[in-house]
Parts: sequence; C-alpha cells; structure tokens
Amino acid sequence: MKKAIFISFLGLMIGSQVMAAGLVPCGGQGEEACTFCDFFVMAERIINFLLFTIVPPLAVLFVVIAGAYFILGSGYDPGLVIKGKSILESVAIGLLILYGAWILINLFFTMIGVADWTGLSGGWWKINCGP
Repeated sequence: MKKAIFISFLGLMIGSQVMAAGLVPCGGQGEEACTFCDFFVMAERIINFLLFTIVPPLAVLFVVIAGAYFILGSGYDPGLVIKGKSILESVAIGLLILYGAWILINLFFTMIGVADWTGLSGGWWKINCGP
C-alpha cells in the first residue's frame, strides 16, 4: 500500500512537469545543434528539478506520514511514536545535508571570489552558454 501511494505521488509530480520545457536545451526540431556547454545546462536543469520540484513535496509527504504515526501511536502503540520520530529525524537530517551542502559551497565560492575572476556575475550555480 505504501509503495502504491508513493509511486502515485511521484507519478503526479513528474507528470505535471511533462508539459514543461525539456531537460535538453538543444537538438530538437527547429533547434540548434547541441554543444558541450548544453550538457552542463542539462545537468543544471536536472539538479534544479530534483532540488526544487521533487525534494520539497517528498519532505512534506514524509512529515505528514510521521505525524500520522505520532497520532496513531499516541494512545495505543508506542512503537509507532518511535517510528514517527525516526522519520522526522531522517527528513531533517536529509534536508540539512542536501541544502546545507549548497550553502557551504556557496559560502566557500563567495569567500574566494569565484564571481570576480571567472565572470560568473549571476552566480556559480547558473550556467550561461550564450555567446
């Protein structure tokens, strides 16, 4: 049952993005040929899709599941409360690692001045393939 709910939720999340622009910015009908830089644009789009489209709803889903374990186990089964607590801890640790790593890398690159000596005025995380 849990797998069916998870797969349905994931299918809805990915299915809502099907009508959006593709991950590959080139090579389609009426588009220019792909270059090496387009590979990095595709990687950026995949990372942004995962970090900002998939991860937040999944985190909310797992927090709701943990809350359900707390509610169901509060009066009858203390094992469910422990399971809910471990789910909440896992979600918090996962989000801390995922977004904390980005913050640390951004802080490091800002401190060494990557934008000054590379010309990446928009930020190190944005890929510019234009001329």
